[in-house]
Amino acid sequence: REAPAPPSAGAAPCPVASPQALEDQYSPSRWSPRLDRDTIIGTERARASAQTLLHVPYGNGDGEKLDIYFPTDPCETFPVLVYIHGGYWQCLSKDDSGFAAPPLVSQGVAVVAVGYDTAPEGHMDAMVQQVRRSLVFLVEQYPRIRGVYLCGHSAGAHLAAMVLSTDWTEFQEVPEIKGAVLVSGVYDLEPILHTYVNDVLNMSWEVAQRNSPMRHVTPAVPAACEVLMAVAQHDSPEFRRQSQEYSQALRAAGWSVSLLDLAGVDHFDIIEKLSEDNYILTQAGLTLVFQAACEG
Repeated sequence: REAPAPPSAGAAPCPVASPQALEDQYSPSRWSPRLDRDTIIGTERARASAQTLLHVPYGNGDGEKLDIYFPTDPCETFPVLVYIHGGYWQCLSKDDSGFAAPPLVSQGVAVVAVGYDTAPEGHMDAMVQQVRRSLVFLVEQYPRIRGVYLCGHSAGAHLAAMVLSTDWTEFQEVPEIKGAVLVSGVYDLEPILHTYVNDVLNMSWEVAQRNSPMRHVTPAVPAACEVLMAVAQHDSPEFRRQSQEYSQALRAAGWSVSLLDLAGVDHFDIIEKLSEDNYILTQAGLTLVFQAACEG
């Protein structure tokens, strides 16, 4: 299949030239040493063990719903971690996304799993706006929220990163985003245009540019949130490169960024293990939340 040619003006060449090489680089399962890589566990356990509100509509679209997991012992106010699922913008859902809740709700943090309209029904522009609107809905509906923390995996990390570049003047509310955990994300969509992933997304070059966080890094404001990025040892070189370059771009713009390179995990279990209390990324996320809460 012939890859679409982007306009020459201002377009950076993709670092991987061969179309087949790109297909391999952006096929995470080809880099995973595991056989049981298709399962995300724990959502049923989370729903059984926490006080929940499921399928809460934040808009009129079919996918515009939230699952909310409330803290076990809520204080008068509480932080909320908003989880944005991956699946290359075309599969998985909020219904697969409660696995991270138990270790967090037990520590007084609410967890919200965001649904959005995936492709082919959903368009990239719309997905980005849906996630932004979900945050506005949350802070409008729950004034007890004390600080919003984003967590996204793969395509979800892309959507979370797009939230960081939001011009909130078009919205009624400005969510107080204090931190973001971006896990094995895609931050420049241009290479995706040349892979099987775009068969369903059907992105043009202009859409990819408009929705690439790497191309919309804003200068950090004094109260800018902390960004924790994580990449897996067994992520492909392209996924690892994207995390490195986006973290460098954020730092250059004045953001506070940490990049964790996690040994012994792949593109899938780097996020699945958030169901474990003692997992390094679970602990790092909790530290991020409570450190910001103390400073706030």
